[in-house]
Amino acid sequence: MYFFYNTPERLYHFQYSLTIPIDFELDPRQFKVNKRKLFALSDELRNVFIRHDQEPWYSFTMSLDREGLFNIHLDYTDWFNTEYSFSDQMVMWKYKYLGEEPVNGEDKGIIEKYSKEFPENPI
Repeated sequence: MYFFYNTPERLYHFQYSLTIPIDFELDPRQFKVNKRKLFALSDELRNVFIRHDQEPWYSFTMSLDREGLFNIHLDYTDWFNTEYSFSDQMVMWKYKYLGEEPVNGEDKGIIEKYSKEFPENPI
């Protein structure tokens, strides 16, 4: 589970959630506890889908913009049964949602391969 955020001063500079305890002077242990609770809630939500005979999703992206517009995207791709690693998925996710262009050849190759294999861009 990972989170990104930005600030009004730096709209297009997204920070990875691991810096939140440092940036906002929060107790890192409590931050970790809360992160685990959030993960458990997301797992519970997935199980609700399954109990109601819905196709299980494997990941989701939630976004909230400055005007309060909330979006959720469910990804039904079983990434565990693909050749993509977790870090590959992060590259693809950042490319899609944060507009982060890959700078090295390996990451560019991941995006090119993903675009060919998944033209519907499910992540």
